[in-house]
Amino acid sequence: MDIYASPQRLVKVGRRRRLNVHMTGAGSPTVILSAGGGCTTLHWGLVQPQLSQTNRVFAFDRAGMGFSDPGPLPRTTSRSLADLRAALKATGTEPPYVLVGHSMGSFDMQLFAFLHPEEVVGMVLVDPRGDRVFERLTAAAPSMAGAGKRDRRQVRRNAVIAAQKPHPGSAQYEGLAATAQPQLTDAVNAALRDATLRPSTWRTIASEGDSLDGASMGELDAARRRLGQMPLIVLTAANAVSMFGLPPKESEAARAVWETTHEELARLSDRGVRRDVPDCGHMIQVERPDSVVAAIREVAAAGQG
Repeated sequence: MDIYASPQRLVKVGRRRRLNVHMTGAGSPTVILSAGGGCTTLHWGLVQPQLSQTNRVFAFDRAGMGFSDPGPLPRTTSRSLADLRAALKATGTEPPYVLVGHSMGSFDMQLFAFLHPEEVVGMVLVDPRGDRVFERLTAAAPSMAGAGKRDRRQVRRNAVIAAQKPHPGSAQYEGLAATAQPQLTDAVNAALRDATLRPSTWRTIASEGDSLDGASMGELDAARRRLGQMPLIVLTAANAVSMFGLPPKESEAARAVWETTHEELARLSDRGVRRDVPDCGHMIQVERPDSVVAAIREVAAAGQG
């Protein structure tokens, strides 16, 4: 576990920037893991060791997250993909690839597949963010709009507070610092706390979020194409919308929208399927890692067959 308390490997992706990557295992195809918003290589910690028994696995922290250096703003999907491809080249990690994206990380993987389908043999989207999903969710669940605005304001406020370097023990410090998790080691908890005290972390989260239904969505729209016979599995968390804290009636409507956007993503491929993952929330790879590993192995086998 303590491997996640420090950079695993810092790879140069620009004149003055490095991306933190975690490479393990051996075997083709190489599995690329793209974390969701606010997440890092740590959040693949229960999936990557299992996959590494049979495949090369490449996880990474997007610019400004984890141990990766901050990147130029705005943090759009195309910029994240450019960093990823620079890191793949720098490490000599060649195709074929199986692409795996959780939540917002699904944008990176979709754009990769649209632009470079000849390098990809399969894709798994783990409770992904669907097309313009926030706009569609707020139409179905009006209370989402207010909550979203409050969250965005708080993220920007956190960036300002972090830049002021609050003293340990102060209310500002405690409001920023990640709460220690009992299942993690002291070293990993300390690294997570340090990340939440960096202004660049909050600036990155704010910029990525602002770009999702704007510039990043536009990039996906411009590149969108049918994926033909590419094996594709979309995993839907049974309790995903519980993270929004909606009233029961709105929660039901939001759940229907969430599933609809996943059905749309599955239809990108003639071999695409959507599957429910029962008894878990949005972080499927943490709560039900075996279901993610099984889906990845299935598309890898289908793509190589």
